[in-house]
Order: sequence, then structure tokens, then C-alpha cells
Amino acid sequence: MKGTATRITLEDRANAIVVWLLGEERLRAGRMIFLLDRFARRLKKSGLPLDRVSLHIRQLHPQLASRSFTWEPEAGGASEMGYRHSSRDEVAYITSPIKPIYEGEAAIRRRLDDRDGAMDYPILDDLKGRGFTDYKIMPLAFANGVSNAFSLATQRQGGFTEDDLALLDMVLPAFSTLVELQQTRRTARDLLTTYVGPNTGERIFSGTVQRGDGEVIHAILWYCDLRNFTYLSQTEPLDKVIEHLNTYFDCMAGPVTDRGGEVLKFVGDAMLAIFSCDAGEAGDCGVLDAALGAAEDARAGISALNDVRRTLGQAPMECGIAIHVGEVMYGNIGAADRLDFTVIGPAVNLVCQMETLCAGLDSPILVSSEIADLAPPRFTSLGSYNFKGMDAPREVFAPKQPR
Repeated sequence: MKGTATRITLEDRANAIVVWLLGEERLRAGRMIFLLDRFARRLKKSGLPLDRVSLHIRQLHPQLASRSFTWEPEAGGASEMGYRHSSRDEVAYITSPIKPIYEGEAAIRRRLDDRDGAMDYPILDDLKGRGFTDYKIMPLAFANGVSNAFSLATQRQGGFTEDDLALLDMVLPAFSTLVELQQTRRTARDLLTTYVGPNTGERIFSGTVQRGDGEVIHAILWYCDLRNFTYLSQTEPLDKVIEHLNTYFDCMAGPVTDRGGEVLKFVGDAMLAIFSCDAGEAGDCGVLDAALGAAEDARAGISALNDVRRTLGQAPMECGIAIHVGEVMYGNIGAADRLDFTVIGPAVNLVCQMETLCAGLDSPILVSSEIADLAPPRFTSLGSYNFKGMDAPREVFAPKQPR
């Protein structure tokens, strides 16, 4: 008795891919480049003649307007590229088929092996020169109505068949769901990193969200404040004040993050940062060098900024930086429905008060005796001073100038 062959329909192929997509936990929790790589390989295995796939996602990010992910089989996986907001004014974007898709246009298909076919986007010439025969880009809509873009291209003679494109249409909604899930998580992490810092953001994302949640940590505290900000804010237009503050904070925050510190908050024209370290190890694990190096880098940045400001006829910016080390409570404080993840404790109070002495002592950088004790030859005493809330005067030090 002869067996009966089972005919696998287009719907069967599509359903198999959808079940695979929605059943792969790794795809939901992994990185976008891995999701695109696995998806493209699965489509190719199912019979789609894919030689290039790209995914373009608009971003809710302070620096990036979009991210693009590109897959080609010979590359061994997908790659990622971020595009800044300024890229929206560049020719590469304006002449790209991504732009009309972002703006709500329906799918765009171009047969590259057709001698009379439209070659109205520069990427088409590039793909045709590489032997591609067919290209299609289509919207990938998220639940909030934002249109992203998904494209595919083939080098197969004759291009894509109608069944190829129908299969893609059947599986794309499930793929879009996974993409949106991953992007939502990434956006949450991006925004938390932007507003509270990477380490703090990860703690919040991991569940440290209740008032009182936190822990006692040992850290070097790094605090800076801009002088004469009140005068600046009263004599300059508001937009100029914000511009000045942003350039100033670039000089301060950049060196801190570059050297492994974390900016916790901006308060007006002041900035509080920490360099975490184990108790008793701040002088041995490189954290002290990082904090002091960040202060020197910040001062150098302000000096370079002031050179530019003088050429523009603007008053120079001056600031003080104070550095202290000690135990602090690192966690959530605030009202029941409005929390701040920060550090509190006597050590924070001291470092903020120390900074106010910088101008009077003519020293742009001051450190506490606890910092000076970690490397005595590197500092010189500037005397002892009374601080609010402290039982006794505290000695402050300045870094010695290199000879």
C-alpha cells in the first residue's frame, strides 16, 4: 500500500514560524541582533531566498533618533548601527526608502533585475551592483502607532515570488510583537540610564522600586557646583542659561563616567556623583585615582571651554569640586508616589559643604581628611573649618600641584 504524501501549505509554513517565534523565550529576552539573526535564518530555512534583511527602529532616546540592524548570511550574524537626531537632516536619510516608511507610506518594492525598473533610492544602485535582483521595504507598526521599517532583498534570479511575500506577511505580525517587546525593554533601560545612571537604573529595572529599598555602601563622593549661577540666570535669556549649563555639565559629567563613576543627580548647577568601592580599599583599587583624575579632567575641560567663551566675549565659568569618602545609604527615598534613588547620609552633607570653601581657599579641588589619609604625599592641608551639623572642625586638603 502506497503512502499518501502530505502537502505542506503556505499556511502550514507560516504557522510553524509563528509558533517558533512565540515559543522561543530566548528571542523575547535576548538582544535585537540575535532576534533578527535567528528570524532571518529561520525564514531562509523555510524557503525564502533571503540574502539581506534589515530592521529600522525609531528610538525614544536623548541622543539617538533610530537604530538599524542589518543581516547578511555571509556576515555571520546581524550588525547594529545607531543614528543621532541630526541624521534626519542628512542626505543619506532624506534619500533613503526608510524615510517614507517612517512617515506612513505603504510598502515599497523595486525589481532590480528589471532594466526599466525605478531606481529612485541610492541604496538600490548599491544592491544592484552587488547582484541583488529584488528589494522590498515595509512598515513594522508598534501598538503606539509608530511606524518602523523592515526590508528584505534577494540575489535569486527572478526575485521574490508572490508566495515568498505572502509568507512574510503572515509571520511579520508575530515578529513585530517580539521586536516591540524587546524595544520596550531597551527603551526603559535607556531612559533609566539617562535619568539616574546605569547602575542605579539597573537596580530600579531589577525591582528595587519600593520606598526604603536600598543598602549601605562605601563610596567616594564627588560633588561640583558652578559659581555665580544666580548672576548668569538673571542676566541671560533662559535658553542661553540652559545652553551654558549643558556645556558646563558636559565638562563635569563626561570625565566622571569615562573613569567609571556614576552621576546620581543634577541639582540646579550642582552635580553629585559616586565612585563605588569596598570599605578600606578606596586607596588600593584605583577608585581614588579615578575620582581625582575625573576632577583634573573636568578642570581641564572647563579651562578649554573658557578659552572659547572668552573669544565669544562671554564671561568664564568657574566651579569647585569636593571629594570625600565614606558610608552612605544608597536607595529610594521620597513620597509614596514620587521617589528619588540617591545617596544620603552625613558624608553627603559634608562633601556638599566642603565645595563652598573652594572659592575662599582659592582651590578648585578640595578633599577631606579621609581622602588625604589614603595617599598623604599627594595632598597639602589648608586648615580646619567648621561645618554645619559637625561636632568638631574638619581638616580639608588640596591636591599638590605636580612639579
